[in-house]
Amino acid sequence: MIGFRVSNGFGVCAGWLRGIGLGAVLCALSGCVTLDATVSRNEPQPLVEVPVLASSGAAPTRVVQLVEGNDALGARLSMIARARHRIDIQTFLVRPDMAGALVSLALIEAADRGVAVRLLVDDAMTTTRDSQLAFLSSHPRISVRVFNPLGVRSSKALSYMMDFPRVNRRMHNKTFIVDGRHAIMGGRNIADEYYQIDTSSEFADFDLFLTGGAVSGLSDVFERYWGDAWSLPVEAYARPARTDFKAVVAEVLARNAERGAGDVYRHAVESTYLQDVLSGRRALYPATAEVLADTPDKLRQKVRGGPRLLAEGLMQRIAAAQKQVTIITPYFVPEEWGVSLLEGLAARGVQVRVVTNSLAATNHPYVHGGYLPHRERLLKAGVSLYEVKPYLEGSEDRHLTMHTKLVLIDDSETFVGSMNFDPRSIKVNTEVGVLVHSPSLTRDMLAGLEDDIARLTYRLSLDAEGRVTWVAGSGATFRDEPHAGGFRKFVAHMAWLLPVEGQL
Repeated sequence: MIGFRVSNGFGVCAGWLRGIGLGAVLCALSGCVTLDATVSRNEPQPLVEVPVLASSGAAPTRVVQLVEGNDALGARLSMIARARHRIDIQTFLVRPDMAGALVSLALIEAADRGVAVRLLVDDAMTTTRDSQLAFLSSHPRISVRVFNPLGVRSSKALSYMMDFPRVNRRMHNKTFIVDGRHAIMGGRNIADEYYQIDTSSEFADFDLFLTGGAVSGLSDVFERYWGDAWSLPVEAYARPARTDFKAVVAEVLARNAERGAGDVYRHAVESTYLQDVLSGRRALYPATAEVLADTPDKLRQKVRGGPRLLAEGLMQRIAAAQKQVTIITPYFVPEEWGVSLLEGLAARGVQVRVVTNSLAATNHPYVHGGYLPHRERLLKAGVSLYEVKPYLEGSEDRHLTMHTKLVLIDDSETFVGSMNFDPRSIKVNTEVGVLVHSPSLTRDMLAGLEDDIARLTYRLSLDAEGRVTWVAGSGATFRDEPHAGGFRKFVAHMAWLLPVEGQL
C-alpha cells in the first residue's frame, strides 16, 4: 500500500469549499515589497523533531508515477491531509490561483491540527506577493522562507539590472516531503497549469511518488537549503495585511462559493488512479533510488567551472549507457559538449532519443533558439529528435506544452527531477532529482512512451538537400517550424544569433 490515503481533508463538503478562494484572499492582501540582500536573517522557529535517516547512496524505495495533473494534485492534497508531524515543500514558484488556494488552505488546516509546515520558495517567478506569503507564515505552525530574494526598494526588473550576478542565480528545486517518509519528486510547481485546472491548455508534466529510504536524502537536501544564508524568513521584510485566519476563511467562503474549488478538490483526491493505488490494484514499483542534488553553494560560485553535482552525476550515467538513452525535456540546449556526448553514444550503437517542445508548443520560444543550431548535426549523427505538437489531436483549440524532465537509461534506470537539459539548469540554477533503479518501472515507461511519441510529436529528419523536416504520425510532412507564427520564429532566431546560449 502507498504511504497515504485519500481523505476528505477539509472535512466534508464545507471543507472542500475552503479551497475556493485563498488565491483571492491572498490577492486582497496588500503590499508587494521586495528584499535587499542586506536584511538580516532571523533564527528559524522550533519545529517538531521527526527522525530522519542519513542518506548514503542508493536506498530501498518504492515508487509510482503521477502522470496526470489531477492525480498529482490529489496526491499532494491527500499527503497533506494525512500528515502527522511535518510538511516540507520546496518550490520554484507559487501563484495565488486555484491550485495555490487548495494547497494553502490544506496547509493551514494541517497546521491547525499541530503539523509543522515549512515552505521554501524562489523569488524570481513567484507571483504570490510577499505580504501574501507573510499571511501564511503568520500562522504559529507555518514558516515561510524566500530563497535569494530580490531587492527591497526596487522592482524585479530593476533588481536584475542592478545586481544581475546574484539575482540571476535561482533555486529551481521542487520537493514535497511529508513526515520525512513520503515524497513527490518531479517538475511541477504550485500553479493551475501543472494540475489540469486551466482547461484552455494542457501543461504536460510528470512526478514520482516515493516512499522509503530515498526520502531521507530528499529531506537532507531540503534542510541544506532551509538553513542556508540565502534562505530568509519572509517576516524579515514583509508583513501580512491580516492574520485573523477564521475571519479570512469565512469571507472566502461567502465571496467565492461558486468558483468550483470544491469540485476541483474532490475530483483530485477521489481520482480513479489514486483509488487504484490505494486499494493495491496498482502496485508500487520496488526500487533503489539515489538522490542527486546541487548545493546552494553552486549559486555563489562563478558559472564557469561549477560545481554541478546533479548534472555531472547524471551525465556519467548517460555516458555509461549500453542500449538506449531517452531524454525528455521541455528545453533542450545541449551546447557543444552535449552534442558530442550524444554523438559518441550513437557512434557506439546506443539508441539515443530526445523529446522536446516544438517552437509552436514551447512557452519560452527564445530558449528554442539555443536548440536550432544543433538539430542537423544530431540528426546526421543518428540521434532521433522528436518535437511535441502544439495541440492535442482533435483539439486544435487546446494548446499543449510539455514540461516533463525525465531520462530513461537502458532498461533499468529512470531519472526524474527539476533539471532541464539546458545551460540554465546545468550551470546557472540549482536542481534536485532522483535516479531510480527499477527495471520494471523503466520498461513500463518505455513501453508507454512509444504511443505518446506517435500521437503527440513530430519526428524530425533530413531531406535530400539536408534540410530539417517534421513528420507527424499521420504522415503529414512540414518543411518549416509547424504551426509556429512569425513572431516566435523571429524570437528564436534572434536568440540563436545573439551570444546568450549560456543563459538559456
